[in-house]
Amino acid sequence: MYVKVIKVRAKQQSGFIMMVFVVILVLGASAYFSGYGENLFFKQKAKLTLENYEDTQIVKSQFWRYSVFQPEFYESDPAGGTGFNLKNIDRIPGPGYFPCVDLDGDGEVLGAETSCGNVTVAGDDTTGFVVGFLPTNFRTRNIFFNKVAPKEFYYILDERFANGNNSYNNGSTGRFAPLNPGLSPTGRLFLNDQDGYVALIIAPGESMVMQDGTIQDRNQAGDALARIADYLDKRFDALGNEVNGNADGDFKFYSQSKSNIGINDTVIGISFSEWQTMMLNRVCAQKTDLEATDANVAFWFNAYDATTNPAGSDWRSFMGNCP
Repeated sequence: MYVKVIKVRAKQQSGFIMMVFVVILVLGASAYFSGYGENLFFKQKAKLTLENYEDTQIVKSQFWRYSVFQPEFYESDPAGGTGFNLKNIDRIPGPGYFPCVDLDGDGEVLGAETSCGNVTVAGDDTTGFVVGFLPTNFRTRNIFFNKVAPKEFYYILDERFANGNNSYNNGSTGRFAPLNPGLSPTGRLFLNDQDGYVALIIAPGESMVMQDGTIQDRNQAGDALARIADYLDKRFDALGNEVNGNADGDFKFYSQSKSNIGINDTVIGISFSEWQTMMLNRVCAQKTDLEATDANVAFWFNAYDATTNPAGSDWRSFMGNCP
């Protein structure tokens, strides 16, 4: 009898141990796969962020080419068919200008979009810059930005750097001048609370429901300004209160990070100091030829005058900064 009791108890203990083992196994598997799913989510999100960052850097490099070779791109005008008419030297813009924004999302800058002005008004944070989609091409100039689809990126520009801006008539050049390294104030735009940016390229994150319940819907009709909240994100503090974000209309923008709660956008900036270096390198490379030009001729390299040289940006006075 005693032996049987021992056997029964041993059997019961064995069953209990097996049950505990199964429970531990299930809990462990659940934790593992839950963690795996969570890690996979963050891994996929990190991959998308990296892809957005890399794509935005490619766009930035293409924008540099557009800006650096501005005089070459615009030394002539289309004349119908495949023909071009060379401009007079006094009508050629200097380096450093960027394209206007695409408002309707067709990838091109046409009609009213070819002039994008919003002159700075003291105390008004919604002035001094323009907002829209990133243009994908300028067919009349045979300029095409690779890996860019219409409405894929948002684009913010200090309006003084726009190559078309009738707010500054300047003898009908339709451009701010003089645009050179001595510009003051420097870039109007802020990125992550750092000032001095002249342009921002934004890769919107995936559409989402924001903390305040706002639902992003990118299938709605409307231009880049009307639909900005469907592409760019709001930002919140630790208590869930809305603070400066990317869709509130002012000149401050933020790229996704742990400190920027609610922001899913990837933002790459072009700072004024970067612009200075890039443009000086370009002009200094032609220093000898440019300085051989008569200083009294109306030309972008020479001193600006609203009447006699409206395209002038006075790069001549900065040649002492060349190596």
